[in-house]
Amino acid sequence: MFLVRIAFWVTVVALLLPSPDSATPDNGITGAPMTASFSDERVEEQLNLTDVAGAAMASADDVLSFCDRNPQTCETGWTIAVHVQAQVKHYGALALEWVATQQNSTTPAHQPRARPSETPSPSVEVVRGA
Repeated sequence: MFLVRIAFWVTVVALLLPSPDSATPDNGITGAPMTASFSDERVEEQLNLTDVAGAAMASADDVLSFCDRNPQTCETGWTIAVHVQAQVKHYGALALEWVATQQNSTTPAHQPRARPSETPSPSVEVVRGA
């Protein structure tokens, strides 16, 4: 479930980020936003395992033949997938480059830590009146 959530949020971020200058114009997304409607009606009936398995098999057959019935929808889906992949590659490379730059610039040379007894604390200076 964790991987599904990560994939979802990466996809959302990739769609919202601006396209890099090197992207081809045919990777863009066109069309109207989709709306969804939900029903509050609850169906209370007893299901047995045979009915559930039959429904799952019918759903799998429906999903596998979806592109045969809706070629334009599948083409749009592939266009979106190509766009998201390009976005993830571009911004992922930028993020990795930034992390590498930050790590190299903030990593101090390895120096052994001084023992507390060798380094007086600032409060000692105040107590002595310095």
